[in-house]
Order: sequence, then C-alpha cells, then structure tokens
Amino acid sequence: MTSVGCSRTRGLSLYNWGDYLAPEVIERFVQAHPRTSLTQDFYLSEAEMDAKLRAGARYDLVIPIDYLLSSLQRDGVLLQLSELPRAVEHLDPAFPVWHARQERGGGAYAVPYLWGTTGIGYDADRVDPPTSWNALFDPRYAGRISVIDSKGDVMDQALLASGLGINSTDKPAIREQVWPRLREQKQLLRAYDSNPAAALIAGDTWIAQIDSGDLFRAQSQRPSLRYVIPDEGAALWIDYLAIPAKAANPQLALAFIEFLLDPKIAALNANTLRFATPNAAAVAQGLILDAAEPQLYPPADVRQRLFVSENWDGGTKDLVDELWLELRSRT
Repeated sequence: MTSVGCSRTRGLSLYNWGDYLAPEVIERFVQAHPRTSLTQDFYLSEAEMDAKLRAGARYDLVIPIDYLLSSLQRDGVLLQLSELPRAVEHLDPAFPVWHARQERGGGAYAVPYLWGTTGIGYDADRVDPPTSWNALFDPRYAGRISVIDSKGDVMDQALLASGLGINSTDKPAIREQVWPRLREQKQLLRAYDSNPAAALIAGDTWIAQIDSGDLFRAQSQRPSLRYVIPDEGAALWIDYLAIPAKAANPQLALAFIEFLLDPKIAALNANTLRFATPNAAAVAQGLILDAAEPQLYPPADVRQRLFVSENWDGGTKDLVDELWLELRSRT
C-alpha cells in the first residue's frame, strides 16, 4: 500500500495495478485538492481484483479491463455514474464512456483510462524477430518463454496461434486444437508471469507475451528489447476508471476521474507509463510523445487486426474456466 498526503482529512482509496499511475499525477492531484490524500492498493491479476471487489472491499476507485465491466455491472458491483465529468468531451469517439446494455437499464458506469495491445516482446540479441504467435510455442526457446498469468491472455495467444479468433465460440476446436497446444506449451514455458517485463530485463526470459507499454518502459533498462503485433493480430484492451458501489467517497473519486481527463494530466500519465491514451485532445495538442510510434498507436491497417475480447464472460466462459483450472493445476 502506498499513500500520499496522509496528514490530510479526505481519503481517496484506489485499487490499481502496480506502477499504473504516474507518481507526479498523484502529487499534482493532492496539490490541487487541499486536505485530500490518495492511497493505493495493488493487485497482480484481474481475477484477484474481481474477487476482492465481490467480497465487499471498500475502494473508491478501481481500474477494470473492458471484458470485466459487463459482469461487474450486472452483479451490482459498480456505481452508476449519474453525472459524467465534463472533461469526457476530450475523449476520442473510438473510446467512449462505457454504458450498460439497455436491457439492464443502460446508464454510464466507467470512463476509459488507458488502452494498448497485448503482443510479443523479445530480446533481439537472442531471438529471431517473430512474426507469429507460434513463436511462443517454439522449442528453440524452451525455458525462456513466458505468457501472461491470466486465463484470457493465455487463451488469446493460443487461439490466434491455432488460426482461430480470440472471440471464437467453436468449443470443439478449442478442446481438440487449442487445449493440446496449451498443454505442450506449458512444457516449454519458464513461467506464467504477471510481470513479464522484469524477466525480460533480467534476461531470464527471451520472448514473452506482454502488454505494449510494459515492453516500451522495459526498453530503457534493456535496449535490445523489441515489441511486435503478430501477423495473426492481437488483443486490443481498454482499462476503465470505475467507482465501486460500496465506495466511501464517490464524489472524490469522480473529481479524480475529472482530473485525469485533463489533456495535460492525461499526457503526463501516458508519457510516463508508455501506454496509449484515449484522450483525443491530448493527442491533438501534440502533448503525447509516443503519438507517432506505430506499435503504441497502431495505424489503420494494423487496427484491422486488433480484437477486443468478448467471450471471457460469454459463450466460452465455462469451458475456458475449466481448461484454465486444469492447465494451472497440472504438474
């Protein structure tokens, strides 16, 4: 747990990934809001965050990924945003505020925070430049491969390597084609890794499934690292800012969301974290240092090969849960 401004009287508690909020952004928020503190708890996986929220943890703000929003809203875990921050006008129309389905009453529940892709990171001094997800199944790199310790990410890369889309609902193909490949891959892996960047920097891993910004930040410590979106395509994910239904300070959380949407603050955060911002105003004002980097802000032809996960709470959820449990319990 980390805290800034603990001597203040109002406390904002944030449940977040580690290193997913620029320290200077926290400092500026506390300076702009006297008598306020900001405290963070960190999670290592989406499953951990999901379980803790459902158990009743009282955080004021949380950062769920796109595919969790529907189930969190359905089960009453998130607070409906009866008023939206004025600064949502700065958002790119391609990254709108998240609304519940009309059959669930509609309504706004989450505001986009950062986005990126999940591709392959590799050490160019040790690995031939990969073009396919099949590189993560290559026995030449046995013991030096990792995939993200998340059922959705593990399934994404296996589905794409098998010639299926990440939103495939072909359950026989998943059982007969993808599942055997996952069992074989496990024998080649160094780890299912929640922090692949650290192992790439250390040289323990040579090739890894990794999120875009994590790889680009890692390059500052190991310049031979590279990032690629494979030919089969990749997942495009969006992380959102949402207020849990049990938040103690929902108005303060809303004020923080408003603060993060300021183009200058959004740019400071994105430039530090090296993830893409949905803040179109920050990009248009020339504040984003990575705006011309095609691996972080993919051009139109690459965007056609990016897919948002839809089925990890949908048509294949039960099957994926079953296979993931068996995969992780096998020795």
